[in-house]
Amino acid sequence: MKTFQQWFFPIGFSVVKAELDPKVGGGRIHMKSPEGVVYPTKGEYLLLQKSDRIVYKDSWDEDRENNVPVTTEVKFQTIGTETRIVLYSSFANNKQKDQTMKSGIINGWKMFFQNLNNVLKNK
Repeated sequence: MKTFQQWFFPIGFSVVKAELDPKVGGGRIHMKSPEGVVYPTKGEYLLLQKSDRIVYKDSWDEDRENNVPVTTEVKFQTIGTETRIVLYSSFANNKQKDQTMKSGIINGWKMFFQNLNNVLKNK
């Protein structure tokens, strides 16, 4: 859990709450911005396939208008001595997709992986 809290956040943010159990079921991640705003999310693992695939859905961990979960599939592909991580997200509709894209999700994931790479280099 501690390692997860060291990398799963956009640069400048921090994880203030992480309740995760790597089995089918739910969990929570609350991230805090540099300005002190907490962004609470909840999720549910739908599939955990040993070493190469995770499927989960997540949404805000509070009542919000149009709080529809996004389903994400994470695939791990071994290529020589490296691992490629491929993400696929499914949205309820184009409006949700557009809002998610405007929120900076692609840059967010890039920052997560940059953080993870730094954590792994320092182990």
